[in-house]
Amino acid sequence: MKTQLLTVGILVTTLTVSALIEKMPALPKDVRDELAKISGKKDYNQDVKPILSDKCFACHGPDKAKQKAGLRLDLSSAAYGALPENPGKVAIKPGNLEKSELFHRIVSTDPEYVMPVPSFHLSLSAREKAVLIRWISEGAVYQPHWAFVKPVRPALPLIDTSKGIDPIDAFIRVKLNKLGLIPSKEADRALLLRRLSLDLTGLPASLEETEAFVKDDSPNAYEKQVDRLLASPHYGERMAADWLDIARYADSHGYTVDRLRDMSPYRDWVINAFNKNKPYDRFIHEQLAGDLMPNASKEMIIATAFNRNHQQNMEGGIVEEEFQTEYVIDRTNTLGDAFMAISLNCSRCHDHKYDPLSQKNYYEMYSFFNNVLEAGQISFNDDLPTPTLLLPNERESSMMQRMQEELIKREEELRTSSKKDFESSTEWIAGEKYKKVFTKPYPIQGLQARYQLDTSLVNEMKNGQQGEMKHESGIGGDLPVFEKNKEGYCLALDGDVYLDLKETGVFRKSEPFSISLWAKFPKTFKEGVIFHKSNAERLYNFKGFNLSVKDNRFEMTMAHTAPSNAIIKKSISEVPRDKWVHLCMSYDGSSKASGFDLHVDGDRVPMEVVIDKLYKDIIFFQKQEPGLQIGGWWRGTGFKEGKVDDISVYGRKLLPFEINALAGKFDLESLGK
Repeated sequence: MKTQLLTVGILVTTLTVSALIEKMPALPKDVRDELAKISGKKDYNQDVKPILSDKCFACHGPDKAKQKAGLRLDLSSAAYGALPENPGKVAIKPGNLEKSELFHRIVSTDPEYVMPVPSFHLSLSAREKAVLIRWISEGAVYQPHWAFVKPVRPALPLIDTSKGIDPIDAFIRVKLNKLGLIPSKEADRALLLRRLSLDLTGLPASLEETEAFVKDDSPNAYEKQVDRLLASPHYGERMAADWLDIARYADSHGYTVDRLRDMSPYRDWVINAFNKNKPYDRFIHEQLAGDLMPNASKEMIIATAFNRNHQQNMEGGIVEEEFQTEYVIDRTNTLGDAFMAISLNCSRCHDHKYDPLSQKNYYEMYSFFNNVLEAGQISFNDDLPTPTLLLPNERESSMMQRMQEELIKREEELRTSSKKDFESSTEWIAGEKYKKVFTKPYPIQGLQARYQLDTSLVNEMKNGQQGEMKHESGIGGDLPVFEKNKEGYCLALDGDVYLDLKETGVFRKSEPFSISLWAKFPKTFKEGVIFHKSNAERLYNFKGFNLSVKDNRFEMTMAHTAPSNAIIKKSISEVPRDKWVHLCMSYDGSSKASGFDLHVDGDRVPMEVVIDKLYKDIIFFQKQEPGLQIGGWWRGTGFKEGKVDDISVYGRKLLPFEINALAGKFDLESLGK
């Protein structure tokens, strides 16, 4: 019955084509013969657009610079509209060949009239002419780019299925019939299983599996093998291999100094997604924005590593902003390649010539990926570029949970006792009991280092320890330059040479500390570092802590890998110029921005919190851990023409009145007498 239906269908189609041809204007014989062979309605995206793109769009496509005669054939509105150079005529009149200039041009033999023109060196075949003619006759219906058209399940071709042909094979058989080909013979069972195993798991079938399949006479023997292979963990690995290529998965950074980065948790997520048969919409959503979805799980956040698989650069001479932009562009382009079936990259520089995307569209999509705090130049210290995610195992998670509960409990106890402590400290100050404590004109408790810089770099707290002047290039050093001031001497800096205090100032994120010094900022000083504890300061995705000047504001950073795994604060007020000011950066060990403060001349500076997310340590755990450096900025200009004096480093967070004392607002020496 199905074979009979097919015969009737062919007969109906043949009669329709014959009637259509009879109504057409005179056609060349080869075109008429090809028209007789065409069956089924012509689809714009599948049948017509490839011909227009190959033979017509070069002169009549979206590239305005190359358009001829003002004609565009890629847009229906333009193709149906009046021809600028042929008044009263249109390129395509849907359903009307006689009034379609395109029809007359493609069948013409006049070299002055035919299209494409002979000088184009590409001509339409009889088959291609027949397809265009059939399409115009049927109404010349345009369609959006195929990637933007919702898929519709097609009807099964009417063929003989008595031999148990799979529905997919039905479409293949129809195409083979059109091409005059016959199917190959069915493979023997051993070869069939080998193909199936390689397709579904990437691994060949074992001898035992092959033998069992060959001997299995059940009618669903093949289906059982499919089920077995789909249940294999290797199925997810095989499917993930192709997806990881699209997702540009790699375990190294990809540029010049191509160091390792471990992205295996994302790889495992992809494998598990295939093995669990995760719905495709979830597969897409979690990779693009799993962290933004309600109640995001750890796995959903791991999925967003899809957006972080791009190359990242640690080469010393790059412009950071340039590569921050490159990373966002990579994420945007990958969105098009992986999910939209189009290349977005062309629209980065201009409106896309062959896809319906403008440059504006491109940067609208770009904006979705341009809200990540990241460094253009990543860490040279093998710390993974941020943002990152802690992935503790079950035992570690349990331990962290208990620690968090204990921390909440202790914080509550501290809040309760702080009121009493405040009352007692107020009484202590009001009763002038502190006079018996301070025997020096500066706080003593917790003082680890003190450098008066009066013609020497000696640490008064450790006479055997002293600083050293170094050059930012790392080549050699210089003698310190001391200048006389009202209080004695101070250290003058030129922006290239800095003071290295070696082991002084090494603190972990859990340890409170304070750093005090006097500084003088010239009007010519635009940007640079006052002090930092790191190796090469703001280079290499900064790790450690620093105080710098940027955009005429103070900026404080404490980071594992800036700018995401960090605390960053910027002052609201501008940097005072051409006068001595006292600076004190203090920290309470809480890993929170609220415990990280800057005082200028004894007053706490109002600051904007840029990021408050420090969750890993700030030291390198090296044998020769870099210490505090004054005025140094490797491969940049440091504290140029700046002056510093009286540097003090404490292993605790100083109280406000102690900072006032260091700033000269509170005379501890007279009080202690």
